[in-house]
Amino acid sequence: MPAPLPASFRVWADPGLAVLPAARGDGGQVLLGGSPLRMVTLSPAGARVLAALRGAATVAEAGPGAGALARRLVDAGLLHPLPPGSTQPPEITAVIPVRDGAARIGALVACLRPRCAEVVVVDDGSRDSTAAVAAAAGARVIRHSHPRGPAVARTTGARAARTDLIAFCDSDVRPLGDWLDRLAAHFADPAVAAAAPRVASPVPPGVRPGRRDRYEAARSPLDLGPDPASVRPGARVSYVPTAALLIRRSLVAFDPALRYGEDVDLVWRLVAGGHTVRYEPSAVVEHEPRESLWAWCRQRHGYGRSAAALAKRHPGVLRPARGAASTIGAAVLLAAAGPPAGAVVAVLAVASAGRTVRALTRRLERVERPMRAAVTLTARGRRHGVRAAAETVRRVWLPPLACAGAPGRLVLAAAMVPLAGDWWTERPDVGLVPYVLLRLADDAAYCAGVWTGCLARGSLEPLLPAAPLPSTM
Repeated sequence: MPAPLPASFRVWADPGLAVLPAARGDGGQVLLGGSPLRMVTLSPAGARVLAALRGAATVAEAGPGAGALARRLVDAGLLHPLPPGSTQPPEITAVIPVRDGAARIGALVACLRPRCAEVVVVDDGSRDSTAAVAAAAGARVIRHSHPRGPAVARTTGARAARTDLIAFCDSDVRPLGDWLDRLAAHFADPAVAAAAPRVASPVPPGVRPGRRDRYEAARSPLDLGPDPASVRPGARVSYVPTAALLIRRSLVAFDPALRYGEDVDLVWRLVAGGHTVRYEPSAVVEHEPRESLWAWCRQRHGYGRSAAALAKRHPGVLRPARGAASTIGAAVLLAAAGPPAGAVVAVLAVASAGRTVRALTRRLERVERPMRAAVTLTARGRRHGVRAAAETVRRVWLPPLACAGAPGRLVLAAAMVPLAGDWWTERPDVGLVPYVLLRLADDAAYCAGVWTGCLARGSLEPLLPAAPLPSTM
């Protein structure tokens, strides 16, 4: 059973949390929220504890059982922890894996030294003066005679560290403000194994950057957004990168066989082992985008190529959602058969939505007005399913659909429509047409990596639809 949230912690509610009165009218409540969506029923006593927690009481002040309830709701993503400020921050060793980074390693070491007990630079077979520059800046340098990859370099640095906490930093990040202290505060919770900052890619000040740099500022794969989260597969934040990561040294165990995805693999193993990994966007580091279009596409291709290796280690996690696959199948049928099929698809969609509403209404019987809640949740689920299907088309199933003649091309065209909605919502500093074209290039490079990795490993795991996930409601 998970340990209670520490007594000194406070919490705050996730923006998506819905608190509904229980139908029985005794003061109990039903909570809806989290990612994936969860339903939690609270007794009248539990509702009073939640009210105290939401009113800024510490866990110790909120009443009996507050620690256990807070842990349950934090793990579900309904609440987020607010750790107390520390008067004596823990000692941290910074570990920087780098290859051919002489131009930027000195500035990073100088930035980390004032806050860290030590900075360890692992020179992974550089051909330039990286080691000399790092040593001159005050780092302890460990050199690999030939490149062994980021996973091995990080492990080498972790083994050399002398503190319980390690801050991994890639050489192309720029830490901002008190980012380490904000992350370190989470380690007052013994359940926390790792915490990650927001990795932003802002445009450089004083110059007019290119369209790709402006696109990257809005759509970097390393920037996981402005909202905090408990990290786990299938959730809104399903991974965090080790471009910047604070972790307990005893839990560092990268897979040396992985060139890309070694950070995702580590995080998922930590979560599977019962540990907590937090994403804390109030801590921020900046990340330099790739300098050329080719390097940018190669980065995305590498991320996609890791899918097959990760799928072998974590079966089922990376498969396309079954609902998305059903939506794509219906779209192909509609495109192939025209209006007659459209009528059939519409009838089936309405019938499916009706069955979902009826099932949810029964499950929400403890809520006042369960039918209204069921309709709202069904509409939200269908909207999410359509967007997931479009993403699956662009990032996973693009090649077979491109070869499927006119029906496949129509489905591909339909999968581009949500990109205009993303542009309108995100309002990036780039026009609609360049934004859509860059998103297509982004997704296509990732998709090419997925198929390359699958072919290289003889695995179809990331391409096949997943079995339905068990409901958490």
